[in-house]
Amino acid sequence: MNTSIRFPRPTRRLLLAAAASAILIRPACADALSDGRFRAEVAAVLRAMLPGAEILPDPDPKQILFGGSTITLTNLYPRIAPLAGDARRRLIEAHLATALKAVNAPPSTGEPSLAAVRTQLRVQLLPREILRQVPDLATRTFSETLVVAYVIDGTDRMRYLTRSMLDGWGVGAGAIPTAIEALALANLAEASKDAAFALAVADGTPIFVMTSEDDNYDAARLMLPSYLDRVRSALKAEAVTVAIPTRDLLMAWPADSKARAGFAAQVRDRLRKGPYGRSDELFHADAAGLRPLTAAERADHGR
Repeated sequence: MNTSIRFPRPTRRLLLAAAASAILIRPACADALSDGRFRAEVAAVLRAMLPGAEILPDPDPKQILFGGSTITLTNLYPRIAPLAGDARRRLIEAHLATALKAVNAPPSTGEPSLAAVRTQLRVQLLPREILRQVPDLATRTFSETLVVAYVIDGTDRMRYLTRSMLDGWGVGAGAIPTAIEALALANLAEASKDAAFALAVADGTPIFVMTSEDDNYDAARLMLPSYLDRVRSALKAEAVTVAIPTRDLLMAWPADSKARAGFAAQVRDRLRKGPYGRSDELFHADAAGLRPLTAAERADHGR
């Protein structure tokens, strides 16, 4: 089978390999940022700066959840990587000192108003287990394995909304769909108009889509009907099966693909290898919307 890759709209190149009737995804080798070693290093410095600091569990190794805020490490790591010893530690301390100014600001002056951050609101899909680790997160059920969470996407960090923060804004649980989620989805949809994905074509037939935007929201785009319409159009399929094994990977293929069992197996493999694991759940997307696969459809995918 001759397989070619077409890249609609602005894209980043992805590594795909053909094997039998399936497309196998080769995960990139993990570095200290991706596998959590750098986060552990930064956490140790943070604990030295603030003895007794409570650093909460976070499924994303590129950030630290602390004091109700998320301190991102993606901008710091490239600057730190070539350094060692005291110079490395001093730069980590300086980065943390800047981040902690916002974390430790008094609520009366440090907490942004809803009006101030409304254009920065986004949605994220997180594994349901996160609720055991951070029970105050503002979430709603999305599926059997996933919950919808809400974030403020700032220039240097991503902050998850908590129920106490929403209480401070006067947003009750019943108002979240209109006051928060509708805004967050609209913002993500606007930012995703040119979001890229790669299309694999075999013998002139589109067979597989995978995302390549790598902006922290590839999985969250599962919630965007307009984006899924683009995916269905690219695959020339009325119905597609979609999965989000990690935060930075959305996979899709025609629902009746001959390789569907192989693709479904790849979803589980990607979830296992991570990073930023989300779910191995499979979803059906068509003109009527998005839903989890039925038991019969899961069996048809080898599940």
